[in-house]
Amino acid sequence: MAGLVVVAPSAAWGQAVTLDEVLQQVPERHETHQITEMQIRQSRAFQRQALAALLPRLDASANLTRQGVDERQVGDDVVVRRFDWGANASLSMRVFDGPAYFDYWEAGKLLEVTEQSAQWQRNLLMLEAEQAFYTLASAQREVEIAEAAIEWRVEYLERAEALLEVGEAIPVDVSRARAEVLEAEQALLEAEAVVGNAADSLATLLGRTPDGELRADVEPDDVDLQVPAMAGELTEERSDLAAQRAGIEASELGRRGVWWTLAPRVDLSLNSGWGRPSLFNPDRHTWAVVLSATWNLYDGGGRYARADAAQAEVRQQELELERDLRDANVQLHQALRQWRTSVAAIAVAEEQVELAQETFEQTLARFEQGLVSSLEVSDASQELLNAELRLNQVQLQARLAEVQYRYLGIDEE
Repeated sequence: MAGLVVVAPSAAWGQAVTLDEVLQQVPERHETHQITEMQIRQSRAFQRQALAALLPRLDASANLTRQGVDERQVGDDVVVRRFDWGANASLSMRVFDGPAYFDYWEAGKLLEVTEQSAQWQRNLLMLEAEQAFYTLASAQREVEIAEAAIEWRVEYLERAEALLEVGEAIPVDVSRARAEVLEAEQALLEAEAVVGNAADSLATLLGRTPDGELRADVEPDDVDLQVPAMAGELTEERSDLAAQRAGIEASELGRRGVWWTLAPRVDLSLNSGWGRPSLFNPDRHTWAVVLSATWNLYDGGGRYARADAAQAEVRQQELELERDLRDANVQLHQALRQWRTSVAAIAVAEEQVELAQETFEQTLARFEQGLVSSLEVSDASQELLNAELRLNQVQLQARLAEVQYRYLGIDEE
């Protein structure tokens, strides 16, 4: 099966890159990879914050006080010092806090959501990069087709002018030939503009300054158009769908955590203080151990409202996952169908090019013999050009569909 054939660009076209170079450089240079790393870093920080609420806490303070009265004494003991200082330390920990445990577990699931979403974003970035590469390659092929069209139309113009000199053609034949050359030159300008735009798109993904000079270096055997017999079925293991499943589990943990506010929160603290001796603190040091339990018995119905909202959120996310999984499978089957259709169209387009080439050559020979008019030559020339462009287009469609099918069906790192 014929593939997308692009001659390696000349040095005058600018810097050429291969597909392997693109797939290697895009993750290194595009901001998406770093953005996803920062998103994961933030999620890990949120998880650490949730864990911190369950760990012991140590606080310390110090003070220096100047009283507005003179120092007071009772016998040999000082009751109030004019200048006083003190230091306090407190070690506390939450012995039991049901909602806090669920907050920590939910943060862990949200970290999983972020990691899976990041993997899918990188996957889509690579899909975009590969499609941009082949779009540029196809645009380059259209430039080559336009250049070839100019060549054969210039040759036809020269033949028409030669036949006019010997009286075997009429002026209108030369005029039509010149018009076709101008049309081909206009088509070349438009094709070069498309190449520049495609080059800018690829350069942007590579983190380069868009200058329209980047070129795709594609070899004829780079394209494999072997279409699978049937599409596979996606499951929730695909990273974007796995992220949604983890999000549902996180929401479920949040819903369950709401009801644990009915249980008491138990705290244990050890407080210690140091200061100058006084009548009430002759030993300079005081300490106390406090065990407390707190119940939130009624909050105006807010707990029930939060639980109802959380239940609705879980159900909504489950429905969205079912919908997105179904849509993803539809997209996968559509990509395979487009791939299969484009591959079949390539064979037809190749035959059309061969037929159009034969027709053009035969018509041109008959024109030189004076058997047909220049109008028929013009039509045959346009048919050949259209056939070349159709072949290039279906080759591009087949490659883009193959790339889409591959990236939608599996994750690429």
